[in-house]
Amino acid sequence: MNINVLDRLVSRFSTVIHINQLKLSDLTDKKAVRLTDKEMLLTDEASPNKFETETIRFWRIKKLLPFFEEKKHARISLAQLMWLRFLSELRKVSPSTLIMEKAHDFYIKRAYDQRLGYNNLLQREKDFKKISNPTQEEQEILSAYQTIINNKLLMYSLDRDINYFNMGILDYVVNDEDVYFVYYYNMAIDPADGEEKELPEFDIIKISKDVEKESLKFSFSDRPHVLIPASFIVRDTFYDCNLSSNAFNILALENSERKVFKFIKEHKLIELTFIIPEGTNSKPLTFKFVTKNEGNINVIKESKLIMGTKKYISGSAKLTNGEIRNFNPNPNSAENQ
Repeated sequence: MNINVLDRLVSRFSTVIHINQLKLSDLTDKKAVRLTDKEMLLTDEASPNKFETETIRFWRIKKLLPFFEEKKHARISLAQLMWLRFLSELRKVSPSTLIMEKAHDFYIKRAYDQRLGYNNLLQREKDFKKISNPTQEEQEILSAYQTIINNKLLMYSLDRDINYFNMGILDYVVNDEDVYFVYYYNMAIDPADGEEKELPEFDIIKISKDVEKESLKFSFSDRPHVLIPASFIVRDTFYDCNLSSNAFNILALENSERKVFKFIKEHKLIELTFIIPEGTNSKPLTFKFVTKNEGNINVIKESKLIMGTKKYISGSAKLTNGEIRNFNPNPNSAENQ
């Protein structure tokens, strides 16, 4: 299989949220916990902000977490962690279990029933087979698709991890769209008794940068609704100032990226520069660091978000001794070997 071709087909961000895993036991406690920024700087836990153990157990019983391993030392991906965050936010605005079940059916179960990941790959393979005079690159892409389709383990992973919720997250990060998960009530026939009622519905709104909101089918002004932005879910996953080497959102990074946070923790960093893509061009984004990390909280958070979402081309870290260390989001780069 041509790894370079696959790297172009599957975004690095997709790899980060689907491949990297964390222990479910690291995420839970008897009580929900939320640390302050100063407490976060000092923690050594993988995931210091906890979910309540009983809440997760209840969600499992209600089959809202179909992708969770059924064993004591279960592990989940960052994509699955994002689903937990989504359920937590939905629970704040509507504690009804029925509402969460409706959300699960729309975003998760519907994709499983339709085998979204599997069928998308088959369709892409079919499209490339129709090309009459394929280039070398197109031949390699077709070969890569066929390799995935013939790999039972990879196909199982696609069926398990690709759903409408995750696709919305990817559209926000990779395709640079404004994505909102929407919850509202609409008059419809209740299948339980055949009567017309106001029933809860869910949808996904995607707004490309070149599309006006007025052109959307769903109007923000014609009915009451709740919006949970994909941007909030992504920020909630990466945007913290935990500098521990055990932090799940640091362990998910490449080798050279993880070293940057080690330098920050050891007070050895004075400047961090990212090369950010901007259309067909790129521009530098530089953060300055001070001696005490309490003064670096915001730039630590911003740096984590940029690295976690792979929203940069390359970067460099200037140390207190004048040394320059390069870092890179590409796992195949020299810095990460």
